Amino acid sequence: MNFVKSFSFASIVFCFITNGSFADPVQQLKERERKVKKVVSELMPTVVAVVGDDQPATGSGVIVSEDGLIMTAGHVTEAAGKKLTIIFPDGRSVKGESLGANRSRDAGLARITEEGKWPFAKIGNSKKAELGEWLIAMGHPGGYDLNRSPPIRLGRLISSGTMGMLRTDCTLVGGDSGGPLFNLQGEVVGIHSSIGGSLAENRHVPSAVFKSGWDRMLAGEIWGSLGMMAAGVDPDRPMLGVRMNESDGNVIVDKVYSNSPAQRAGIMDGDQILRIGGIEAGQMSDVVEKVASSKVGNEIEIEVRRGEDKKVFSVKLISWEELAAGLGKEKQEAPSNPGGSSRPALGVILDAESDAEGAVVYEVIKDSLAASSGFMAGDVVKEIDGSKIRSAEEMVSSIRSADLGEVIRFAVQREGQDKLLDVDVLFGK
Repeated sequence: MNFVKSFSFASIVFCFITNGSFADPVQQLKERERKVKKVVSELMPTVVAVVGDDQPATGSGVIVSEDGLIMTAGHVTEAAGKKLTIIFPDGRSVKGESLGANRSRDAGLARITEEGKWPFAKIGNSKKAELGEWLIAMGHPGGYDLNRSPPIRLGRLISSGTMGMLRTDCTLVGGDSGGPLFNLQGEVVGIHSSIGGSLAENRHVPSAVFKSGWDRMLAGEIWGSLGMMAAGVDPDRPMLGVRMNESDGNVIVDKVYSNSPAQRAGIMDGDQILRIGGIEAGQMSDVVEKVASSKVGNEIEIEVRRGEDKKVFSVKLISWEELAAGLGKEKQEAPSNPGGSSRPALGVILDAESDAEGAVVYEVIKDSLAASSGFMAGDVVKEIDGSKIRSAEEMVSSIRSADLGEVIRFAVQREGQDKLLDVDVLFGK
């Protein structure tokens, strides 16, 4: 069966950036066009839509083996063993299932469960991708549409290795998540993960990330977490493993995460951090900056006040990815302070790198306050209780002191509409 539908190369989005070379530009353009046509004609049949049978939202994926293995984004499949519908560009659909995922890097695998020999693309080496290299993005923006083939976006690699992601100026929108990023040799070097500060700055999971966790994902293992911290954190960043707040000028440990360096050292919920690495902890930023300026594997001395006592702990830092991989593996949580107060969480991941005016919601955590209140991924929080919000940091600061039973009103911009929506959140159990 011929999976390739007719398409017009006039619809290809060319993002031309001069590289300072004046050697026969017309010939260069013709050669680039030839390569693009070859990649598209040969590999469009491998670009599939991925739909969970229990959810209407459509993501994308790319088949990378003859027996039907699919590379996609971790947030598209969400969990192992889910029943999926895999839709080819010509409209044919087959059954599939999700496999494992490295949620820290937003990498996931799925497979077609029906027998057959399927069209597939070769996996390339993302580590060899060069800045300024031309790349092709394909996927199903806005969800699968039988009336068109997967749109083709051509752009360049604008950074690599930043926050563990490749970044390109290939335009992406919702539904493209999980789709392939091809080099001009027709190799998959990345998988679409998320949109940056604008539609023309986008993040892709490098193929090297998939290869490093391939056997674990193939076995159905899920590890890491998108929900612990704001999107955009460097996976190699050193971590202590606590959530903090400031109360009356004191830095208080709000939560100690399971399997974290802080928990292993003996730090507890409710501890007041007095000093870290020989520096007085007068505010949360002192702790954050000291940890961020350290290296994974370093040991830091932390002095805390617990009740009437002072205690000193030696904490060995681990990476953000290591911390995320261990979350939830211990049934016993860190001991909590009996006299401490409970503070509810909203349940959203904010895009810490977005330069948009407002706080951009990257992901809404399932069964959270935000989910039940109507928040959606892509929402931009403009105001909280009538006060203007300019960034993710301002939003976090604004709701940090929310109490149980308190109602907070969020003014939200959705899908670029000028009219703001009001979302009321009751901070209760």
